[in-house]
Amino acid sequence: MREYGILAGPIGFLAILDLHMELAYNAHGRLRVSGYISDEEEERNLELLSKTVWETIKEVGKDGEKRTIFCGIVTGFSLQTENDQKKLCLDLKTGSCLLDERKRLFSYQDSAYTYRQLFLDKMKEYPESGIIFGELPEGGTGELILQYEETDWEFLIRMASRKGQFLTAEEEVSGVKIYYGLPAGETFPFPEEGIYTIGKDLEEYRKRKAEGMADLSEQDSLQYVLTVREKHRIGSRTAIKGRDFYLYRLEGDYIQGEMLYRCHLCRRGWLMQGKQWNKKIRGCSLDAVVKEVYEDKVRVQIIADENKGQDINLWYPYATVYSTPDGTGWYCMPEPGDQVRLTVPEKWEGEAFAASSVHMETESKDRKNPEHKIMKSKYGKEIRFTPDSIVITNNQGTRVELVDGEGIHMVSAHSILLEAEEDLTVSSDTGSLTVAGTSSVRMTQQGTGILLEEGIFFTGGELRVQ
Repeated sequence: MREYGILAGPIGFLAILDLHMELAYNAHGRLRVSGYISDEEEERNLELLSKTVWETIKEVGKDGEKRTIFCGIVTGFSLQTENDQKKLCLDLKTGSCLLDERKRLFSYQDSAYTYRQLFLDKMKEYPESGIIFGELPEGGTGELILQYEETDWEFLIRMASRKGQFLTAEEEVSGVKIYYGLPAGETFPFPEEGIYTIGKDLEEYRKRKAEGMADLSEQDSLQYVLTVREKHRIGSRTAIKGRDFYLYRLEGDYIQGEMLYRCHLCRRGWLMQGKQWNKKIRGCSLDAVVKEVYEDKVRVQIIADENKGQDINLWYPYATVYSTPDGTGWYCMPEPGDQVRLTVPEKWEGEAFAASSVHMETESKDRKNPEHKIMKSKYGKEIRFTPDSIVITNNQGTRVELVDGEGIHMVSAHSILLEAEEDLTVSSDTGSLTVAGTSSVRMTQQGTGILLEEGIFFTGGELRVQ
């Protein structure tokens, strides 16, 4: 092809000087094109570039047939003057880059939620979007899925890797369109007399084996790089010595008036992905509100979660200051509505647990003196430790106080019952014992008794006074 064999629009060129394109899985397609424009088109192009521009690059055959080789968003440009000529350079990316603009916080806490639905729901948020599943991500998530400080693109790549798959950006049409897994490309013949190189990426092979990809063989690391004039798409395959090889990376350059493409080919097994991890998720702690409590577990709503309307049915263990398998320890669960923290200790968010109820702003006087340590339930039952006392109270007129230098105070709004299976001793080593009753005082032992009620009354079979 010659120079007129490349057509660009809506921003056109008088002549194409340079063009370079890169396509690969788990990456946005990229294209850089530069060329001369007319003086008359300069103002129009600058006006177009002040907005979002979808630029299309086409090959034009010798018979006038056209084929789109790239369609993407203009992400950058430069315009310079050289010898009274205007040279414009455009940087393009596939529409998948719109998935990669903003880091977000999403949780998925419905155990029946499927990976397929997760992908579909994400894509619905974008205009002119679509996803084609080369492989179906079967099954429900079954546990917490957390998008934490990740763009939607980074998150979806990580989710695909859980099923050994990857994402591929659509590069020939506008919009946010991606493929899950390997796209269904065409089959093309391998040119035995063509220009190609053969190699093995043994370092990457050993790395993947060390990461647990046991089914990978050394033969899977065999790769070809083939140079052709016709563009083939990611996912296209060819047979080499009776074995299928798949195109997983494509580079294109405009050289001396024609496009040349370098096709990177590998075995199908090489495309299987190991699990990817979000390194930022380890140790993260998210403010959350308790929705339900059951035994030693809680359900929570993450406060900053963008996924507000979901069905939350996952239970998280609640961390306590001390616990053992036999039940020994501290059991003190938060109440619905309390604020806690959902913590992810390692790189796998499925290990998350709830911990540490958080003090919120309050007018309560209980939180004004740091020297007072207080345990209090929502029903008003309280144990308070002060520098000189321990107080147990129901805040309804009944309390027990252990006060340094004074002793024990017991106050009851109702009755006090002291009951022992064996002996009950009340004594004073150096002081006196006072028993007082407003209406009466009664002491009994089986059939014998003393009653103090407007007088002293004795009952019993025998009375001895000494």
